[in-house]
Amino acid sequence: MNKNIDQLKKWIPLLKKDDSSEEEIIQTNRLALSHVYMKHKWHPAPVHNFTVPLWFQGVYDEQRAARQHAAIFDRSHLGRFYVVGEKSSEILDTVFATSVKDIPEGQLKRVLVAHPNGVVLDIPTVFHLSYGRWLVISGPKTQSHLLGMVGEIVDENALENDVIISDRISDSVLFSVQGPESEKLLEGVVGITIPKSVPFGEVHEILLGGYRALIARISQINENGYWFLLSPEVGEHFFDNAVTMGITPAGLAAHDALRIEAGFLEAPYETPSPVTPLEANLQELVDFRDRDFPGFETLLNNKENIPERSIRGIKITGQGIAKRGDRIFSENVDIGALVNAAYSAQLSAGIGLAYLPPNLHEVSVKISGQQVTAEVISLPFYKNN
Repeated sequence: MNKNIDQLKKWIPLLKKDDSSEEEIIQTNRLALSHVYMKHKWHPAPVHNFTVPLWFQGVYDEQRAARQHAAIFDRSHLGRFYVVGEKSSEILDTVFATSVKDIPEGQLKRVLVAHPNGVVLDIPTVFHLSYGRWLVISGPKTQSHLLGMVGEIVDENALENDVIISDRISDSVLFSVQGPESEKLLEGVVGITIPKSVPFGEVHEILLGGYRALIARISQINENGYWFLLSPEVGEHFFDNAVTMGITPAGLAAHDALRIEAGFLEAPYETPSPVTPLEANLQELVDFRDRDFPGFETLLNNKENIPERSIRGIKITGQGIAKRGDRIFSENVDIGALVNAAYSAQLSAGIGLAYLPPNLHEVSVKISGQQVTAEVISLPFYKNN
């Protein structure tokens, strides 16, 4: 079996509209480096309002590269904006359910944003660059929404002249380089000293090719990894040099599979309404100390509750590769559906995410009309010590 082709077939249904009987042209934004990826034989697809590389060499091979060597992913479909000003931390604290005031300069943190009804809206990453300077990298579906929320708070408090918001999605590229050999191979791309100088959880601003750039030690797939925020001009050379040094170009399909292995949720794709932080096992990101943010009262009133459902991992033990939306059964009773799924090259099995009642150990997943046995496990599927 060609595992790369098999996985691609499982991905294609997710890219089609289920509610349309006629073929529809989807207008998407182009990534700044699309012309570069064409030279590397990318296989593009419209995802999250962008045309992104779905895969290059193949989903299976790209997963193995990220786990065994190093892979480079273009994550430029994620939202990213700067918030600058003396009161910028106060503004962000009004929007986020996670307080940013305890984040030291030069460090980063995963945070949570909730709807007023307590449902998860987004799980961005916030970077405290220096005093009064913040970078927010949001999920792919909430980039304009979150930017607008922060802007509204600035306007409501008449701080337009004190807090400046700068959207960077159109004039920057965001790369993720992940894998056990990423530090070593990046030395040939950005220099010997730079990769070693950034500890995990820190963000540094550097000059690269004469342009200001940002490097952070971070991973969404439980690997030794980095994010680079670069100008498109520098990004083109960075990508080509990374591939020359032996870093494998990889697409969104492989990244999603690796992220599912790591149990790293992406909102709202894997936190569909009415999922709350408690159900998504994100309650540690909610800070109630002297706070007021969207959803505060609801989350405070429910924080001691035991959820009827919570996020769990599903590992297929029978034959078949599951996909998002496949129904889950317990004793022939339909109990839910997969919110995402992929084939894991690391585990040599289909895996998925679902919100399930407690005390379940074995279920079945309906794949191509057949119920296939599966194991319910606690996340993550993959740990890297």
